[in-house]
Amino acid sequence: MSVPKKLFVYRGEVLVGTLLDELPIKFVYDATWQQKHQEAISPNLGISQSEHSGLAVESYFENLLPEAGIRDLLKLKYQTTSTFGLLSVIGGDTASDLTILPEGQSPQPPQYQTITWQDVADLFTQQQGVIRDIQEQDGLRISLAGAQRKLSICIDKDGNPLLPLGSSPSTYIVKPDIHGIEGVWASAINETFVMTLAAKLKLGVAEVSYQPIAKTCVIKRYDRQLDTNGQIKRLHQLDLCQIDGKPSTIKYETDGGPTLLRCRELLSQSGVNAADTKRFIQWVFFNLYVGNHDSHAKNLSIYFPPNGVRLTPFYDLLSTSLYSGLSRTFAFNIGGENKPSNINQDQVIAMSESLRFKPKYVLSIAEEVSNHLLATLDATSEEINTVASVGTEKTMVERLNQHISSNTKHFQKRLFTNQM
Repeated sequence: MSVPKKLFVYRGEVLVGTLLDELPIKFVYDATWQQKHQEAISPNLGISQSEHSGLAVESYFENLLPEAGIRDLLKLKYQTTSTFGLLSVIGGDTASDLTILPEGQSPQPPQYQTITWQDVADLFTQQQGVIRDIQEQDGLRISLAGAQRKLSICIDKDGNPLLPLGSSPSTYIVKPDIHGIEGVWASAINETFVMTLAAKLKLGVAEVSYQPIAKTCVIKRYDRQLDTNGQIKRLHQLDLCQIDGKPSTIKYETDGGPTLLRCRELLSQSGVNAADTKRFIQWVFFNLYVGNHDSHAKNLSIYFPPNGVRLTPFYDLLSTSLYSGLSRTFAFNIGGENKPSNINQDQVIAMSESLRFKPKYVLSIAEEVSNHLLATLDATSEEINTVASVGTEKTMVERLNQHISSNTKHFQKRLFTNQM
């Protein structure tokens, strides 16, 4: 395929700047945007400087792309390997408010194609189908960060899915079961369960449901809102890897990615409020209790709704420790320890002090989350069982209840016995 030399970066219909296919990659703010709007797309790409190049540009835009195996498939399909080349074909609807289009194209009025949930099921279970045909004919330009296959859709007032065409904004993300990883099964019901549990704990999570026909976890996008005219408005967001200037390949602490202390610093520097700082602590302990060992820094983001900068609703919550073949270590060090079974009160106290919190305050949050979780677990199981239609899904619900309950109780013994 022919890769353009320029990509235009829009916010709505307004030109923000131009991405240039140079070595190193370059981003140039549009002069009108720089003078009139004076808003940077990232702290590392300051608005006072018109041109940026190198790692800061690469890290910001690379984090808008899918990760790992999905990116490898896109490279094969489009025969391009660079961040610039991939954005030139799938940058139309990113995980933020930016639309990235090749030179000569501009944002168009949104268009949608009616599809069915069976069409969605067919997309994930076979090579061809209605959605695949539409995608090939329309040239969809949708980018979703992450390491898993996903589909961007809208849902009408009657609950029917709509496929965005071109670079039209989506409002929901559909995630099927993860395939290709030995020992991983029923991940869609797993994620629905864990996200629902977090919602019942009022941790602030993206809205989620399970779609039994397509057998998928359906997540409402928090970075999309309806304006007063009923039109979809994109909201600006930044994950912590973007803010820290780290590519998605360095999202884990063990690889040199942000530590818990660095995450705390980035959130503080971004101006999130005290309630969101507390949510950050709750997120750490919730992930420990449910066994979400893949809770890395890229799964923390800030966004800019009308009421100011906020820590986004949580997403990508999955009990990974239930699968024997996945990592046994936590994504972050807790007081110098990343093996969950070795995390005791001493490690939490050390973590609290390094984050500049009073240990008593952090332990009280940890205990509150654990108690509320155990009190809510059975109700979550009952709710998810109403949509779990086949044996493997119901088995997953049962296993999750047992696994999370046992895991949380073990933490309670280690963290809250002889509390300070």
